[in-house]
Amino acid sequence: MTTRATPPHHPPELLSGAKQISVGPGLTGLLWTRVSTQLTSSARQHLRGTFPAAAVQAFTATTEDYWLNWLSDENLDRLDGLVIVVDADGLPIAWVASNDRELGGRRCFYANSAGVHPDHQGTGITSRIWRVLLRAAIIKAAPRTLHAVMRTANPLVYGAWSSAAGRTGTTWPAPGTEVPEHVRQISVDAATELGQADRLDPRTLVISEAYDDTEAGLWTQRPTSDRADVDAWFDSILGPRDAIVLVVAFHPLRILVDEARRDLRRTLGLRPSRSRSSRA
Repeated sequence: MTTRATPPHHPPELLSGAKQISVGPGLTGLLWTRVSTQLTSSARQHLRGTFPAAAVQAFTATTEDYWLNWLSDENLDRLDGLVIVVDADGLPIAWVASNDRELGGRRCFYANSAGVHPDHQGTGITSRIWRVLLRAAIIKAAPRTLHAVMRTANPLVYGAWSSAAGRTGTTWPAPGTEVPEHVRQISVDAATELGQADRLDPRTLVISEAYDDTEAGLWTQRPTSDRADVDAWFDSILGPRDAIVLVVAFHPLRILVDEARRDLRRTLGLRPSRSRSSRA
């Protein structure tokens, strides 16, 4: 007698208004591209009851109250893109969130937040769900360059986004590299929107005390990447609650060609080449 796997439990209140996307066996990705109108009140309540417990596992120095504040209607309504990944029990295990912004006079993709539960780290899931939001933004920006912008203190995030650009000289700040004036302007506008312009050093793009709403930053110990030089650089420029404004330039033509190659490899059944920074 064959035993069937238990079908996944996806709470109907969470599915309402969301587009389902494929992210891997046993997992379901839920995409909202107009969060203020598509993310229903019942979905928001479900997330407030389930999301914070997963988020504090990813960011070990934060509290559930910190994430409840992030899930406030005011904050959610500011998002232009949101992807939540749930497991077979309907519990969140990963997320990414973004904003469309005009910073420094240029179209920018602001990576608002991202995280993954420790049980699912190292699988590349964050890269897959970021790609859903980023690809749409790149197509919308074409043929102009799209700048991805984020506040981060994680060297793993730095490495992943640097690799995603597909070429060198498109990531700032970088060790031993001067920050161009247009990138400084983008960073100043980003820090201003965060209410932290007075803490930004435009030469290094470091924001001092960026995570002052937690006692010890986001983690009890900063994550490490697969590049010891990047880890050491982060440790040398950032205190426990400091962050950088990371700016990465994406050139639409090159990105779309890379996407076409990836789709072709998938169609032919070839294994995709893995980025050194694809973990989590």
